[in-house]
Amino acid sequence: MGIDSYLLSESCRNGQGKARGVMPPLEALYTDLRNLGKIFDVEDRANTLITSFRKEVADARSRAATGDDRLRVFLYDDGKDKPLTSGAYAGPHDIITKAGGDHIMKDLKDSWTTVGWETVVDRDPEVIVINDYGDTGADEKRKFLKSYKPLAGVSAIKNDRIVVLDYVDLVESPRNPAAISSLAEDLRKFAR
Repeated sequence: MGIDSYLLSESCRNGQGKARGVMPPLEALYTDLRNLGKIFDVEDRANTLITSFRKEVADARSRAATGDDRLRVFLYDDGKDKPLTSGAYAGPHDIITKAGGDHIMKDLKDSWTTVGWETVVDRDPEVIVINDYGDTGADEKRKFLKSYKPLAGVSAIKNDRIVVLDYVDLVESPRNPAAISSLAEDLRKFAR
């Protein structure tokens, strides 16, 4: 049909059938904004937006915990038998780490994937971020996490440190910088 298309960088794969993610998630956002600026002949506007996003992220990072003070954070997307979570190549990784958290699934070289609950329990997250979207809302996900017996000893559950972010905050989007600022504030509050 001759219709050009553009695939967001977050959705690109590292070769045939391999893990998604060809660059760090926030760099993917900035790259896509730059590319879309060229496509629609609004490069100055795209560059201004990228600069403002970089400043917002830098401001959040300047107030975020570092080193051993970083709280361990698990992203819970969905799933009861096995949790769907994010690895190093999905937006939540950058959001968590730039907000001052220690993403407990940072060793997973994929974007979105499932893990075993044993892995979550072993890594003992101090904060759980719920991805709020779809038919199973955040309240239902929270109730499940708090009632699921294998998680009873997990620090985030014992201390009721559960944060909710919207889906559009967590996938590559212009809402990522604000999500970093918001999560950074929550992590500072929990660390007190």
